[in-house]
Amino acid sequence: MTKEFEIGISLLKKVHKELESLMQVQDRLNARIIVNSIINPITASAYQIRVGDGPHKEELLEHLLKLVKEMRDLSDIKTMQETIGKVLELLKEFEETPAEKKEG
Repeated sequence: MTKEFEIGISLLKKVHKELESLMQVQDRLNARIIVNSIINPITASAYQIRVGDGPHKEELLEHLLKLVKEMRDLSDIKTMQETIGKVLELLKEFEETPAEKKEG
């Protein structure tokens, strides 16, 4: 796992609670407030993962890029929440296998 990839994962971990909050939100106003606070770290994370190399890179990048688009549009909160769920699921895999992460 490259340093850039690790930075991307670290950025996602920093906004983990906000992503979980966004999964529970029901209206666009509250969603917009949370999105405004995390859009930059999410975008930076996608960039770092794109230039880095690590496990599940393509799958994670696909979901992150989709999430950035959905966060900017905020046209379908349910779809955005499904994408967040996929990102959090992949992030959980990274948290559960720290030994493998350091070996790669």
